[in-house]
Amino acid sequence: MTQPADHGKKQLRLQSVLRAHRPDAGAPASSSTSGPTAAELISAVCQSVGERDFQRWFQNRSRFEAISDQLVVHVANPFISSWMMKRFRAQLTSAAVSVLGLSAGFVVHVDPTLSAQDDPAAPPAATLSTKTDEPSKPETPPQSRARAATNSPAPAAWESTRRRFRSFQSFVSGSCNELALLGSQQVCRTPGEQYNPLYIHGGTGVGKTHLLEAIYCEIRRNQPDLNVLFLTSESFTNYFTVALASRSVPSFRQRFRNVDVLLIDNIEFLGNKKATQEEFLHTIDQLLHNGGQLVLTGDRHPRLLTQHREELTTRFVEGLVCRIESPSEETRRKLVESLAVPHRESLSTGAINYIISHGGRNARELHGAVNSLVGQAKLKRRRVTTSEARSLLGEMHDECQHLVRIDDVERIVCDAFGISVKDMRSPTRRKAISCPRSIAMYVARRLTKAAWREIGQYFGGRDHSTVVAAAKRVDAWIKDRAIADVPNSCRGTTWVEVVQEIEDRLLAP
Repeated sequence: MTQPADHGKKQLRLQSVLRAHRPDAGAPASSSTSGPTAAELISAVCQSVGERDFQRWFQNRSRFEAISDQLVVHVANPFISSWMMKRFRAQLTSAAVSVLGLSAGFVVHVDPTLSAQDDPAAPPAATLSTKTDEPSKPETPPQSRARAATNSPAPAAWESTRRRFRSFQSFVSGSCNELALLGSQQVCRTPGEQYNPLYIHGGTGVGKTHLLEAIYCEIRRNQPDLNVLFLTSESFTNYFTVALASRSVPSFRQRFRNVDVLLIDNIEFLGNKKATQEEFLHTIDQLLHNGGQLVLTGDRHPRLLTQHREELTTRFVEGLVCRIESPSEETRRKLVESLAVPHRESLSTGAINYIISHGGRNARELHGAVNSLVGQAKLKRRRVTTSEARSLLGEMHDECQHLVRIDDVERIVCDAFGISVKDMRSPTRRKAISCPRSIAMYVARRLTKAAWREIGQYFGGRDHSTVVAAAKRVDAWIKDRAIADVPNSCRGTTWVEVVQEIEDRLLAP
């Protein structure tokens, strides 16, 4: 019958802790009308970590903020930050969830201004404040949300880093990317209802990440009540590895499986990571089951992700798969002209036209060509002419020209089809081997200076007539644009897409 008395004593001790942690013991802590009060945050943390640990590690040593769905704990130095991440990870996650909702997390930031509070003669602890992060601003970066996914501490050098998210307004559209742009805009209008998942693939520098950022901005602006998470597959892998090492997998799952829109960049990074693929499979299954939206980008068609589980690749092709081609001349003109607007005084019309025709195969190369000529104009303090552009970009092209070798072709084709070099050069005629071998011979003839006989000798000592027949066979496949009776790794796509993606990977800078 002593339980009510013990409960009353516990409440009294909690009230004393709250008064001690306030800047003014007699005045109520400030609160935000749209977020939890200061007392609620302190109470949640104190109850979660325990009164003794709270007084030892948090009271007069920390400052709390509630920003959107994050509990931000400010501490004096990296040592305390690391200790809290190791000792109180689960408790702080529980406190964040109790006051901010099931999708909440926490992050520990280092605030050097709190170091003075280690001095016994220092003034009382910093105030506990609450903030509301306005979700309607698309510029708010997701790094803090992504760090909260594994509750890992943010280095002090990253505190001021803010990613500049691009929007649909700055995306240059053309025949090469119309379908991907349409799918992205549809996802923003009705997340989770159509084109789910949306998979965008293509070579480097064609605008995949730009579209992913634009989706993030658009949904955050128009539907601020949705929980949107943007990160790369490398970050997902790192967070999962940290969660395994720190035995905080439940917290990791709670963070990633309760989002409304999940945007993952560079999905090919998950290749051969079996444990991470298993976790990602369960994550997207729950996301899709709950009506969430999944958007992915990769450097190849899902059927060419031979190092991914088939359960993953089949889910990727279930929605809408869009390929972004290298920009056409019309798209390159739009892009270069938009990049050259601030530098009209530095670039002549002829120089701009030369960039369009010789500046590169993707947006990054074109942007680099514009920057190179603008830098030259500033150095010489005069406008760059057509001849100067031809001279400068021509020298850069000669210096950076990429020489494709037969062994490069073999390596890329083996990786794309998931076969070994030994199989590629073997005498077997099984379709699972002969089809990739024919593709390799065809691409080697197109992109290298090797003769028919040299290519045949490289791929298992075959004569030149075998290589000629293989090239004609692939030409027929490309003209037909339909695939039947081919290796399972490529089923569901066309040979022209397969060849184009292999060539893009070989010619990528």
